[in-house]
Amino acid sequence: MKYYLKEDFLKDSGARNAGNKARNDVEEIVVREGYSPLLLMVDDWYQMGTIRAQRHKAKALSKAISKLKEGDQLLIQFPMLHHSFFTTHLVKRMQRKGVKVHFIIHDLEVLRYANLDTVPLKHKIRVHLQESSLLKQADGLIAHNPVMKSVLVDKGISEKKIVSLGIFDYLIPNYQDKEDLSKEGAIIVAGNLAQEKAGYLYELPPRPAYNLYGVGFDEARKLSNETYFGSFLPDELPSALEGSFGLVWDGDSSKTCSGVYGEYLRYNNSHKASLYLASGFPIIVWKQSALANFVLEKECGISVESLLDLEEVLEHLSQEEYQDLVKNAKAVGQKIREGSYLLSALQALNE
Repeated sequence: MKYYLKEDFLKDSGARNAGNKARNDVEEIVVREGYSPLLLMVDDWYQMGTIRAQRHKAKALSKAISKLKEGDQLLIQFPMLHHSFFTTHLVKRMQRKGVKVHFIIHDLEVLRYANLDTVPLKHKIRVHLQESSLLKQADGLIAHNPVMKSVLVDKGISEKKIVSLGIFDYLIPNYQDKEDLSKEGAIIVAGNLAQEKAGYLYELPPRPAYNLYGVGFDEARKLSNETYFGSFLPDELPSALEGSFGLVWDGDSSKTCSGVYGEYLRYNNSHKASLYLASGFPIIVWKQSALANFVLEKECGISVESLLDLEEVLEHLSQEEYQDLVKNAKAVGQKIREGSYLLSALQALNE
């Protein structure tokens, strides 16, 4: 039997949180592929002391996996919502029973949060323990892209175990095709618009125009070329988007992607790229991002070193060239909406 570990959010589970969307889409796709849920039932361990919480989560996972038998497969979304220091031990227990354990990586926290000064030391220790021991123990891993794959290999994980996803899927109920797109449209920015993630929004050059969608935007600091549309539920957002390109950019500078979040784009596939492409828009990415290779290969967008260059780049882009990007973006977007990238990765893991 093929199972996926079904973990429920205990907090921050607001429907406007795109993090839930990525995990929920994975679940929906694997269920279509014949996977059954293996429910991890936990109490609200956020209210417990550290040691009690660790024991509680370990006991809950131990109970959940007790039904697994030799020949079964288990897919776990990483990082786990209810990880404990005993998780690696429990994975080894499953493998001794003849169960294959696979992980799909959403985030590598060691490349992001572990470098933040605001993160407590015990959390940094947990991250290193989790990512060094747990991922090494896996029978197979789905990484975002070849760059992330190379990072994992550098950490001592066998290259043979790792499959590159390409890009995240993004399911859209009741998809409506975008028609009559023009390169003169505004640039779309969707997602977390808070200062620490998208501080660049407050220092953009006067052209082009930008349409903003999401939470955390400080409207008091809105620039004259920005229009803020508020926040939307993840499944409603695609139909609300208007513009020419979707922008994948993080950090506090429009000159380059900087800071912890900006640097993270060198390794990860931003989920908003999937949102834009699934919605039918070509994308703009940082030239040094991991996604730049995907965009170049699929010809579904453009890459720039700096947003200060964007006006000139768009001026030199003809309408015919733009429409070619739209056509390619829609082709990629259809695969994203169908869950094709995850299905291909799962197939590669099982070969």
